[in-house]
Amino acid sequence: MRTPRALVLSRALVLSRALLLLAGVVIALPASAAAQNASQPTSPAAGAVATGQYHSCAALAEGSVRCWGYGGDGALGYGDTNNVGDDETPASAGPVNLGLGRTAKAISAGSVHTCALLDDGSLRCWGYGGDGRLGYGNTDSVGASQTPASVGTVDLGRDRTAVAIGAGSYHTCAILDDGGVRCWGFGAYGQLGYGNRESLGATPATTPGKVGPVDLGGHRAVAISAGGRHTCAILDDGSVRCWGLAFNGQLGYGNSNDVGATPDTPPGKAGPVDLGPRRTAKAISAGFDHTCAVLDDGSVRCWGRGFNGQLGYGNTEDVGVSQTPGSVAPVYLGPGRTAVAISAGMDHTCATLADGSVRCWGYGADGRLGYGDQNNIGDIQPPGSVGPVDVGSGRTVKAIGAGLAHSCALLDNDTVRCWGYGANGRLGYCNANTVGDTPATIPGMVGPVNLEPGDGGAGCASSGAAPGGSSPSGGSPSVASGAVSGRGAAPTTRRRPIPVVAADAARARDLRSCLARVASHAKRPRSLARDGSVAQRARIRRQLRRHATSGRRRCLHLYGRTPGGVTGLRARALSETQIELDFNAPAPTPTIHPRPTATSSSSPFAPSAAPATSCAPRSCAGGNVASPSPASAAGSRSPSPTYDPTPPTTTPSPPATTSQPDPAHAPGP
Repeated sequence: MRTPRALVLSRALVLSRALLLLAGVVIALPASAAAQNASQPTSPAAGAVATGQYHSCAALAEGSVRCWGYGGDGALGYGDTNNVGDDETPASAGPVNLGLGRTAKAISAGSVHTCALLDDGSLRCWGYGGDGRLGYGNTDSVGASQTPASVGTVDLGRDRTAVAIGAGSYHTCAILDDGGVRCWGFGAYGQLGYGNRESLGATPATTPGKVGPVDLGGHRAVAISAGGRHTCAILDDGSVRCWGLAFNGQLGYGNSNDVGATPDTPPGKAGPVDLGPRRTAKAISAGFDHTCAVLDDGSVRCWGRGFNGQLGYGNTEDVGVSQTPGSVAPVYLGPGRTAVAISAGMDHTCATLADGSVRCWGYGADGRLGYGDQNNIGDIQPPGSVGPVDVGSGRTVKAIGAGLAHSCALLDNDTVRCWGYGANGRLGYCNANTVGDTPATIPGMVGPVNLEPGDGGAGCASSGAAPGGSSPSGGSPSVASGAVSGRGAAPTTRRRPIPVVAADAARARDLRSCLARVASHAKRPRSLARDGSVAQRARIRRQLRRHATSGRRRCLHLYGRTPGGVTGLRARALSETQIELDFNAPAPTPTIHPRPTATSSSSPFAPSAAPATSCAPRSCAGGNVASPSPASAAGSRSPSPTYDPTPPTTTPSPPATTSQPDPAHAPGP
């Protein structure tokens, strides 16, 4: 949305009109009956789909790119910081400007940045530029006041081109035409693979083309995926190398030793990840704290943090710290089912099977698994015991992307459907509603995403819907097809009121949780402080103090204050005990998305993003061989904790700490 006129009540955004509590009564507006749109064969083909932390992107078949969701710091690439998809469709935003005559072959979305592999093998990245993650030799953000085409291409080295791209939480990696790997951005955990903890890409001397290739032990890479704080690659012999943070076993080496952070631990020296006897990998995806791979026989192995069942083994145990992935049985996908593609998100995983169906497992809050509820899957029972995600009658899936709290799929008719948490419009349905959390909002009943005018995708509701969020009952009113609103157009419908007492309680709860996370992140700078010189360790301690101070300030800014005065106040009596107030409220700050500097640190949280799988353009395919014998499918699905996720108002910087997410707190998008 283009105009900041919102009054923040707790974590909800009430645009233009707000209904306040009087005499203990909350005024609710009825939701309209919503029409559903079926997939349309005439929709333009999406060549690739990518899900980031708060946004999504699709590369259409003809090579143009559409992005939607959170627009802070230019993450969408449209030359502004407006959200797209919350009160307009992606089609209304038009294509991202990639340069005259240039088209995209592949797309990858990170935390608050995006990268595209173009038809000539060049790379363009846009969004937040902190730590050099865009690769342009500076820390400037791109896409907020200019388009990606205006800044040129990423320096990959003389006469070098890229064949694959992967955007992680705070770093980016690419495979070049010679099979070498270049990584840049935040490197404190060794996730860049250069034998140090330095960030690269932030100065002209450290652009990707000037730092040389990652040591892969003499092998060429054929697939790459950048995760939260680690990176994994498939090599030319089908083996897997992973490097970066190993705390939860996400590297898969049977220990918690970081790889790539010191000169004696390059990825090539670590050797291959044990995938099982004579097994090789065909697809790889690095999530935030876990990794999944499709093997040559179509089976799936996952390793790393398993707290929410995201590994899919019917338990919550971590894999990869005291045992290797090859020592555990493959993930059970169903009788005789094999996988062809995989995507690891923050705390959930989705796989496309050989029959075109999709299985998702892990943390189920906000419907990100797509099963019409918010239950976890994979913590008690394996994914194969719950059946496929409903993506529409007769529809199959060609590509899948798991983000922080949402998922998107490219279907066989080249349409895109998204589900999960919908704030900022990251699902692309012209609202901020959650999809997939109730039986009435399974993915097959909502959408598809409107990518081009007239393609049959879901348009904006004309009246009566509540585009601001889910209904109090937990449902997610869908949208009806109709005229597509222009970018920045005001919503044509009223949002549901927010109970003031509940909002204040939620704000207080969020403030306590935020401060607790800040405190926990400062406790254990384990992997960052144990190596290096006295001066380096002192620098890390100073960084920790700065992050703690800025984190506490950020918590107070987000949850410890209320906005200023309102204008245009009008009152209308509804009854003897009810009144409706109509007013315009300012945003908490004059600028919603201030441009960060290279040293800014505005987030109290650890990095939390999960990019979709990145393989060669349009290819993360695997085999079609019968899967191994299933494990027991007994057990009931467990309900997951509820929480109130909040997107940021400024871009987070990576923390200088290795503390892990507290299992007592549900992960929030």
